[in-house]
Amino acid sequence: MTSTDHLRAHTYLGAGPGFPCSVWRTPFDALRFFARRQGDAPLITAVSHAGAETVLDYRTAEAATRALAGWLCAEFGTGRPAVLALAPANDVPSVLALLSVLRAGFGLLVLGPADPPERRAQQIEAVGALAVLCPPDTDAPGPGCTVLPRWQDVAERDRPLPVLDPAADALYFATSGSTAASKLVAQSHVNAVANAEAVRRHHGLVPGDRVLACLPVHHVNGAHFTVLGTMAAGAHTVLAESFSPLTYARTLRQYRPRIASVVPGVLEAIVEAWRGAEVPADFDYFVSAAAPLTARTARSVADRLGARVLQGYGLSETTNFSTTMPTDLSEAAYRRLVLEPDIPSVGVPVYGNEVVVLGEDGRPARPGQVGEVCMRGFNVMSGYAGNAGATADAFRDGWFHSQDLGYRVTDEGRDFVVLTGRLKNIAKVSGETVSLEEMDRVLRALPQVRDAACVTVPDRFTGERIIAAVALDGTGDTADAWDAVRSRFPQALLPSHIVPVPRIPRTATGKVLRPQLASSLTEELGPAH
Repeated sequence: MTSTDHLRAHTYLGAGPGFPCSVWRTPFDALRFFARRQGDAPLITAVSHAGAETVLDYRTAEAATRALAGWLCAEFGTGRPAVLALAPANDVPSVLALLSVLRAGFGLLVLGPADPPERRAQQIEAVGALAVLCPPDTDAPGPGCTVLPRWQDVAERDRPLPVLDPAADALYFATSGSTAASKLVAQSHVNAVANAEAVRRHHGLVPGDRVLACLPVHHVNGAHFTVLGTMAAGAHTVLAESFSPLTYARTLRQYRPRIASVVPGVLEAIVEAWRGAEVPADFDYFVSAAAPLTARTARSVADRLGARVLQGYGLSETTNFSTTMPTDLSEAAYRRLVLEPDIPSVGVPVYGNEVVVLGEDGRPARPGQVGEVCMRGFNVMSGYAGNAGATADAFRDGWFHSQDLGYRVTDEGRDFVVLTGRLKNIAKVSGETVSLEEMDRVLRALPQVRDAACVTVPDRFTGERIIAAVALDGTGDTADAWDAVRSRFPQALLPSHIVPVPRIPRTATGKVLRPQLASSLTEELGPAH
């Protein structure tokens, strides 16, 4: 990667790399402002499975994060850069911990609560995290975990905080692999502000707006849309502990959000469990991301709930959203772009980033011509932490290359993006990504496995699911294969089946014929699987 490529990938509409047009330089400028202006207004209302709620208002969030940030600086020093790690849950203590680490100027490695210990250790080592934090009152802190104090216990100590550098790396998210040490996305405060500004503009978020969220805060969508995006608009997030189809309708009707953040599998479950009238009249739409939305799901939501679904698209590398369906589509355009086509569109570029489809010659593709979807702008990551090679591969000719395939279609005077596939062998299950090739390698490393390959098949609730095929020696079975994947991959990303096969189909040059393998495995397991 040349420095010019990286520089150009952070430009927007021809302007040099700079700062998004936002009144905030970091997310904490917004927090301080709204703490003064509307201190008693709720920032987060966390709702447990049992329906109990915990409310965090803006004034308390300002005081608590300042106090905890001061404690973190006293405990771990003020030298920067430095990184701390946290596995946040969907609750107020976790949100305060996340915000406090960023406010103290540390980079935050966001861990998955269900990640296997080996995966966590590799990520922690990759960024040199000083400690793994746990929110206060954690029932069972992990080994070596530093438990944060309750903010009230340190609130009276007035400790100076470092001045935040907007360009500094603030968040690290693992992507596309089980080891993930080689693919940790580094996002800056500028990236966070850019995404928040894009969310505010696109959805018209204003103080008092309510957004219902059930996606995990440890996902890039949860951190940026659910927490930072709504905070930067002075809005109010209703944060469910996790998704439950049995209680979702009740929560939506009780808290009356204007927008709800979901994934397609959540929509499918909502439709199946929905009882009674349509959504309240003041509900605008669902925002769906992380996995492909089908027209069938969108039609089900329209027929059963009387609501629209606005599909968004983005990657950890582009800080959550690159495109989203417009909010002002006519009924006819919504039918053409979402309800009727084989592949619903993922929308138009959001503020602060440009999206282009490039052909094999590196030039913009014609409308309808499939090419690689590429982005540049304020939301593009700093790079892959500690991996100059992967960063160079991602940034070429002034663009970030997503390795997703798609084409443009024009409707009502705007260019919409439609995704058709991937250049890379990546599975996306319930919003989490994993490299199929990495899973292949884990299985092939077993002494009783002669060869192995993994494929994805569509799944109504998770978007995709993984099936692993293993060619065993004469004495082996799949027990060790299951042990290997369970030790290296989160539960949500485990294969639904590990199937013994005589051989793995490959080309003459040794490449796995994944479509052929997926077809044979689906036929063998049957449609119910």
